[in-house]
Amino acid sequence: MGTTPGTDAPHPHGSLHNPEVAHEHSDVSIRAVVWFVVALVATAAVIHVSMLGLFVALDKLEVRNDPTVTPLMAPAGELPPEPRLQTTPWEDLKQWRADEERHLHSYGWVDEKTGVAHVPIEKAKELLLQRGLPVRPAAADPVEGTHAAASGEASGGRTIPKGPGGQQ
Repeated sequence: MGTTPGTDAPHPHGSLHNPEVAHEHSDVSIRAVVWFVVALVATAAVIHVSMLGLFVALDKLEVRNDPTVTPLMAPAGELPPEPRLQTTPWEDLKQWRADEERHLHSYGWVDEKTGVAHVPIEKAKELLLQRGLPVRPAAADPVEGTHAAASGEASGGRTIPKGPGGQQ
């Protein structure tokens, strides 16, 4: 049985001394750490410089392989001719609604030559209530319509009855 250090009594598990295991007799080598950092920085610098060279070479390759520009193409910054695609449809919708609202509540000409104008919607409603709806003066019976005989077949395959002129 082994002994406990500092005492002569044997240790219950045997001797605590292992001749195969030993501690280090020196500290970490500063020289090795410094050389490792220098090598790491040098490697990183070489990689960065080579990547920069690769990007420059690829940029030149891209410029060389750009397609030729046709003389018919519009210069950069110039808008194409009308009609163009909507780039902001939500803004266009807001503008269209504002224009419609302004048109509904204002006076203006529809056709100045024939004397046709538009009035605000509220004024048009008042005039409609005062004057009533316009009616065709020549119609004998407003229910009869134009008195033109219908001809042909109905969509269900039924024959349309003869009109007043004996036509079908």
